[in-house]
Amino acid sequence: MNKENRTPILVVIACGVIAVLVLVFGVSCGGGNNNAAPDWQAGISGAGGARLTAADFTVTDGSCTVSDAQLVVNGGCVLAVKDFGGGLFYFGPPTKRARLAPQQPVTVTLFLQGTRAQQESGPGKTVDLTFGTSGGELGITCRLIGACALQLLEPGG
Repeated sequence: MNKENRTPILVVIACGVIAVLVLVFGVSCGGGNNNAAPDWQAGISGAGGARLTAADFTVTDGSCTVSDAQLVVNGGCVLAVKDFGGGLFYFGPPTKRARLAPQQPVTVTLFLQGTRAQQESGPGKTVDLTFGTSGGELGITCRLIGACALQLLEPGG
């Protein structure tokens, strides 16, 4: 084996040794500071994400009207949230978010990437909405006879 054949092997071995040293140093000095976890998790949960607006919704079933301030539902309706991912290299926000504040008792159903989630809510409560770049569907059913209104609020807080 001559010197030219050994050079790639030595480079691979050197990289392996460095990786093992970084791993050992990280594990030994990590300290397991779980008390700090809520701080960085809260920071990540609040990062990114654009606000859902009326332009993001399309009525696909039922009777409702959408504005940037509220949704008014007559019995029940299903709203599609449009895809917003762009093409292969999309550098926009990874999610769109909002909070719904129902003024009457409602059932809110989300359909996201083949998964269905349902939550009952009413006055004094809020429902957080988060849609990824592939969009989804939002179903709202009034639990009382007649129309119901839901305020469309800023996400978080």
